[in-house]
Amino acid sequence: MRSSPSKPVTVLNYAVIIIAMLVFIFPIVWMVLTSLKQQVDAYASVPKWLFKATFSNYQTVLFERDFMKYLLNSLYISFLSTVLALLFGSGIAYPYARYRLKGAKNVLSWILTLRIVPPIVAILPIYLVFSKLGLLDTYASLILVYTFMNLPLAVWLLYGFYKDVPGEIEESALVDGCNRFTAFVRVIFPIIGPGLVSTGLLSFIFSWNEFLFANLLSGSTVRTAPVGLNEYATPVSVLWGQIGAAGTMIVLPVAIITIILQRKMVRGLTMGAVKG
Repeated sequence: MRSSPSKPVTVLNYAVIIIAMLVFIFPIVWMVLTSLKQQVDAYASVPKWLFKATFSNYQTVLFERDFMKYLLNSLYISFLSTVLALLFGSGIAYPYARYRLKGAKNVLSWILTLRIVPPIVAILPIYLVFSKLGLLDTYASLILVYTFMNLPLAVWLLYGFYKDVPGEIEESALVDGCNRFTAFVRVIFPIIGPGLVSTGLLSFIFSWNEFLFANLLSGSTVRTAPVGLNEYATPVSVLWGQIGAAGTMIVLPVAIITIILQRKMVRGLTMGAVKG
């Protein structure tokens, strides 16, 4: 029988958890508070905790600076690249998880190395290729880059999820009259649904927050939200209130999606952790 932790240990655990939460949450709280301040309050040398809240920063960012367009660009690009990464990742991970293919470990290791390479190493050749093809400042360029940026992550996560599905389930579906494709769609896909959600959400977040490729490959047409934040740092001054408002709107969609899909994401990340 394991003895329950003593009271001092429990208090210490809660203290560590609370301190960690404050450290991680404080920058977000500060950003939201700054977005509600007038420019004078935001520039105050001594931070003001009590101030008259205003939504003028949000009004300026949304209607005068056209930041909503950047948010929609980010949403469109991130969503499509995530869907493509899941489709291609499933097409690669499923055969390697289900069949004993020759050189499977070598191929999977090679795929993983693609994610290890720093993006700054690949940006110059990618820029030159897209420039020759006339794909600069297009949705296609960022969707392609984000898809292949997230593909190694999708392959490795989905490989583990498919590996955890017993082969007998698929064999039963084949006996009941399904072919390989219908068995995959109707049986395997629903089982690994939480895994798809967690993989898709991680891929979406990486695409949503990406700055380097978006900054160099996009222009005024397909500028994304993280790149749009640059507009508020002018040579004259830094518009802290508007940066706070824009940053809050960048964080808000991902936070809402994560809260909605939290259960499935946690379940997906823990799939296969406990064996019966």
